[in-house]
Amino acid sequence: MIDWTEAKETILNAAERLQPIEVDILDSLDMVLAEDAAADIDIPPFDNSAMDGYAILSSDTASISEDNPPCALNIIDSQPAGSFTDKTVISGTAIKIMTGAIVPKGADSVIMVENTQPVDENKVIVLKPVRRGENVRYKGEDIKKNEIVLKAGSVIGSSQISILASLGKSRVKVYRRPKVAVIGTGDELVDLTDPLLPGKIRDSNTYSITACVKSTGGNTVRIGIIKDKWDNVREAIEMALECDVVITTGGVSVGEYDVVKNVIEDLKADLKFWKVAQKPGKPFAFWALDKKLIFGLPGNPGAAMVCFEAYVRPALLKMMGRTKFNKPEVDAILTHDFKKKAGRLNFVNILVEHRDGEYYATTCGSKKMGPIKSMAYSNGLALIPKEVSFVKAGEKVRVQLIEEKERM
Repeated sequence: MIDWTEAKETILNAAERLQPIEVDILDSLDMVLAEDAAADIDIPPFDNSAMDGYAILSSDTASISEDNPPCALNIIDSQPAGSFTDKTVISGTAIKIMTGAIVPKGADSVIMVENTQPVDENKVIVLKPVRRGENVRYKGEDIKKNEIVLKAGSVIGSSQISILASLGKSRVKVYRRPKVAVIGTGDELVDLTDPLLPGKIRDSNTYSITACVKSTGGNTVRIGIIKDKWDNVREAIEMALECDVVITTGGVSVGEYDVVKNVIEDLKADLKFWKVAQKPGKPFAFWALDKKLIFGLPGNPGAAMVCFEAYVRPALLKMMGRTKFNKPEVDAILTHDFKKKAGRLNFVNILVEHRDGEYYATTCGSKKMGPIKSMAYSNGLALIPKEVSFVKAGEKVRVQLIEEKERM
């Protein structure tokens, strides 16, 4: 039985970044860039107006003050965005201009329309002085041609998509998403639409783990429920091995019908470890077969979710090219005493609240709230070290934030 940090390190060492693929720019959201993205042009590609107003010579407004009158300029043309004028601004003249339009020849500034007073279609009064370059966005001011704007390894969000679109990248090279097969095993399991006969329970694991994979960014193949029979399990796992990752739930303990572990080893997979010094999730197994990863999660729904968060999610993120694998962690003040047996790390479902500049943690598990219900009410996992048997109210515990949710 190994320590959880060793288990995690073993898994991450076995997880390899997947090969790059080229996708449509909008399909790249939340994926990781596999090559540097450089600008093929200056951005903006020309000097343009940052405001609606008038393109003028700043020197014409230099004398304007409280003691000196505003100046009147002759309007010689109009310049909407997307068009071009061949007129040149000289002293005493102005060209009406819209935001984003090319700054016309001769002009060195733009006076905002709010600081002007039109006389008629041919004349405007400038009420305030402007500086040279005021309200002008210069060519290449944001991005220079050939500049590397996004480096390989960047996670693509909406802002990065905006940049890629500005660079003219309709398709981008990214690390592909892992294809993940999810299998539930157990003679006692029935699907949600099947009759719930005596001794049977509804399958929740394949649904929750599939949802976890999707939320991480992986593509899922939910194979569903497999009975605890050698041939059935072997057929399902052989089918699942067409994917990059196989996740099973149940069948890795020491019971007579826990056949998953034996089937996987019969397929010549390399067992990296079996059993981790943690609670819940002690009967957790991990194999590697060529470059494929196989996770044997416990059948207990709470333990399966914990093992996914602690081990599977980081591995999937690494395969997708991420360099940060963990959810954010905070130190939170425990609101009540907590007891456990020493010897195993405890992952505890926690409701984390932030108030008065501090994080506070309240355990969700109790005699009144079992593991399934406690998961629905929690937004974090507290990591109580294996050597600790008692945490007093008011002491701080390390909490991994899972997701934001309010108390139900």
